[in-house]
Parts: sequence; C-alpha cells; structure tokens
Amino acid sequence: MRVLEESLPREDEFEELAEHELSGAHAATQRFTPEQLIACERCLRANAPTRMNCLYCGAALPSTAQSTALRRPVLKKLEEWEQGFNVVLLPRAGRELTPEEVGVAASLLRLDAARLVEIVEARRALPLARASSVAEGELILKRLGALGLAAEVFADDELLRQPARIRALTLGEDALVCWPTLDAEPRRVAWSEVFLLVRGRVVTKRVEVEERRGQLKGRSEIVEVREIASDEAVLDIHAAAETGDECFRVMADNFDYSCLGADKRLLARENFVTLVETLRARAPSAAFDDEYVSSRALLSAAWPPAERTESLGLRRERPGRLNTEAATVVTNEAQFTRYSRLRRRLALRGRG
Repeated sequence: MRVLEESLPREDEFEELAEHELSGAHAATQRFTPEQLIACERCLRANAPTRMNCLYCGAALPSTAQSTALRRPVLKKLEEWEQGFNVVLLPRAGRELTPEEVGVAASLLRLDAARLVEIVEARRALPLARASSVAEGELILKRLGALGLAAEVFADDELLRQPARIRALTLGEDALVCWPTLDAEPRRVAWSEVFLLVRGRVVTKRVEVEERRGQLKGRSEIVEVREIASDEAVLDIHAAAETGDECFRVMADNFDYSCLGADKRLLARENFVTLVETLRARAPSAAFDDEYVSSRALLSAAWPPAERTESLGLRRERPGRLNTEAATVVTNEAQFTRYSRLRRRLALRGRG
C-alpha cells in the first residue's frame, strides 16, 4: 500500500537520538525501501520497519512477517514516575558469548559492550533495560533468547512497592515485632517467616541554588549554592507472613536501637552492624544479601539514580529584592528498592 511515500519525511533519514544510546552501542544508520516502510493505521504516516510504535502519533504499528524480524526496541529514557518493565538477565551457565554476539546484544540494549560483558560475567540476576511496554520487553527477551541469554520481565508495580519503614524492633523468643512508630500498631512476624535480609546504602545528594534576576531580560545570577550529602546504611527485612508478604526497612540513622540491650553502643553505625548480626542469628534460615553496594555500577545501566528538581519559592534578600530558590535531589533509594524487591522475588521462587 502506498501512503504518501514521496511527500512524507522518511524516518530512515534520521539517526537515533544520541541521548537514548550509550557510547559504544551506536548502530549504523539504516535505509529502507518504500516497500519496507510500515504505514501507521491511525495517522497513515510511513515508519521504519524497525519501530514498534509510530514515530508521529505513538500508536502501535501493525506487524508483518518482514517487520517482525527487523523490529528493535526504542528503549527511551523513562521518567521515574512512568510505568516501566524491567528486563532482568538471569544467571546462566554454558558457553561464552562471541564478540559478535556481544556486539549484537549491546546494540539491542543500548549498552556499552564492556559493561554488558561485566553484567553477564557477574553470574547474577541484574537488570539490562527498562522498557516502556510489555511488548517491548518481550521483544528484547526474544532477541536475547536467540543469543542464548535467559532473561525475564518484571513490572515496576512489583519492584517499586515501598516497604514499611520501622523505627524500633522487639526481639522476642519466637517472633520479631516491628514498630513503624512508637505509638502505631506493631507488626508481629515469626522468626521462621523471615527468609531474606538485604543490606545496602542509600546515598542522597541535595543541591540548593539561590538565583537573582539579572538586569538583562531572561538572565539570572547565581547568588548562593548549598550542597548537602548523606550516606546511610539500610536493611530490608523480608518475611512471608500468613497475612501476606511483608517487607520492613531499617534506616540506620533513624532507628531506636534499644532492642540491643547491653550490646547497644554510642554510634549508629556500630549499632547497625550489631543489629544485622543479631537478626541473622535469630533467623538462621534467612538468606543474607550484601552485594548491593558492589553491584551499584552494574545496576545503574538500567536503573540510574533518581533525580528531581523542586521549587523552594522566593527568598527576600533585602526590601524590594526577591531571589528564587530551587533544589535538585539525586538519590539511589528507588534503585535499592528495585534491587531488594528483585532479590525477594527470586528468593520466594527458590523457596517454592
């Protein structure tokens, strides 16, 4: 079917946007014949057969025998609030990938080839990409499967469920009692139900910028920059309770360590180490994962630290002069939550 082939711009005349690819993963620009182009059923514009969705209106493109073999995931960068589908590489055994296969997989995933090799050789379940749809995730699985790589898709709904933050614990003989706050209803979990402990660190950087409007229109002058950074130990306690799956989070600097009794020390970092050791002793059947920190660089390929900018309003410098303030916050807490939830899913699968 001919669809305004001569008057419409050809997508294959444009290269992929650079921000959607990492260095070392650039694919050569492809050109397609008019017969190979796919017409969008909604806007009737021509698209490259490598696309899954229309470049112009976003509608899903019809699939043909030829386009199915040529389709490639877009893997656009998703905002933190957008629903994503995480393609996770599962541990594999067997032959090593050839350099050609590494190149094909790296190009598919928009990853640096050396980083992909690191992820594969880690022999752990690690994220490869965050797709925008189930169909895009399944396409990646199919392409990776052809290369001998086993992977699985996990939705953000599963991996971004927030754990319950607890401020105190009571260590009983047969159960662990979790207190969200000292006056809230406690949650009781039997020691036999605790099956996984995940330790990590939450690093947060906050940069506040105060600006003064300049004399020239549209120009502003930076008055002051304030930077605050924190690095806090964190522990997720995963339990499979009769009332449903439970996950509790201990933040080292916001926790009452009175449960340690005579073992309590002056410094929070010492108390946190003691608490982890105590929980491991009380729940000997629970698996312990302490590899988040060493895996952060590999996790960031698909799960980069989250960044948000917020307005702090106006600040009066002197009568008649107001400055604007804004803060940019970068944190890896969502990354750790995804990592912890992924370990939980895999651990539950092993228990089954």
